[in-house]
Formats: sequence, structure tokens, C-alpha cells
Amino acid sequence: MAGRLTRERVIDTAVTIVESEGLDGLSMRALCQKLGVSVTSIYWHVGNKDALLDALVERTQAAVVAVEPRGTTPRQRLRSIALSMLTAIEEHRELIGIAHRRGAVAYVFAPARRAVAIEFHAAGLRGAPLADATNALLQFVVGFSLTESIVARTPSGERHPLELWEGEAPIDEVAARRLALEPDLRRAFEVSLDAFIVGLLAL
Repeated sequence: MAGRLTRERVIDTAVTIVESEGLDGLSMRALCQKLGVSVTSIYWHVGNKDALLDALVERTQAAVVAVEPRGTTPRQRLRSIALSMLTAIEEHRELIGIAHRRGAVAYVFAPARRAVAIEFHAAGLRGAPLADATNALLQFVVGFSLTESIVARTPSGERHPLELWEGEAPIDEVAARRLALEPDLRRAFEVSLDAFIVGLLAL
């Protein structure tokens, strides 16, 4: 690869390796090959592999809630933070896995926790309800992302058809038809998120 070696370039390349090949694909040797440099150069700019992994955790934190909250009300802004978090988790799942292995998940999501707490405070929550609502919303997003990841790894042939009723459904036709389809996880998340935020704002 052409160009002057810098710390940012080393980290960028490490991110590319992790997100394309997983953590198992990241070695100092693989990194040197990608960059076309010696391991001594990597050590000079970043340090050893532990230091490199710490740098990847820092990068992951910067990616979570990287955009400003959108909306004019706390409800709208909380929704935008949650959606931004989910997108970041989906796009950087391997990097978040590194943070998990290094016991740094709370650190990675600290910016999101701060942003959510500020919006709940703006909505009038104080004390324990504010802390509970903040933790609950983050857990809701992270929990959904784990569910989404598990479903995505399930081969489609192993999913059982949704046969809810024998004969005519005892509910309206539109609902019955939609319930017979594979659930739209993203829509389910957004519907749940809206209801969840309304409930938390009432604490």
C-alpha cells in the first residue's frame, strides 16, 4: 500500500481486517502484509497487539452515536439516538465483540448513555427514574441487536412456517395475513421502541 504510515492508517487497516475476517483474522503479521511494512513500524505507531486492540475499542466508542440526536422533542431525539446506536452495532458488530472480550462494553456505550440521560433529563426525569430509564433504553437496543444477530444466522430452511390458526382466523383478515408472514424485525423494533420510550418518559 502506498502512502506514509500513520497511527490512523494502522488502525483503519486493522478495522478493515476485523470487519471482513473477524478478530481471528487480525494478527500483526496480517496487518504488516496489508500495510507493506515491518512489525517494528506497527509497534512504533501503535504498540503491541494489546495496544492495538485498545485502539480499536477507542475507535468503536467513537462510532457509537456518531451523529447528533435529531428531532425537536425528547421523544424524537431519544428515538434517533436508539436508531443510531442500532446502526452502529450492526455496522461494527465485530469491533463491539472486541470491546466485550476486553471488558470495555460499558466504556464503548458511555457516549450513548450520556446522550440518552441528557434527553431524559430534558423531558423532566430526575434521580433513580432517570437512571433506570437510561439503562433500560440502552439494554433494549443491545438486546434487540443480539436477537437480530441470532435470527440472521439461522438458515432459512430451519425456520418453521407460521401456521397460527386451523381454519378461519378469529381476528381480522389484515392482521391474520400479516401474522402469517415472517416477522419484520426492524418494524417490530421501531414499534416497540416508540412504545418503550413513551413508557419510560412516564416514569
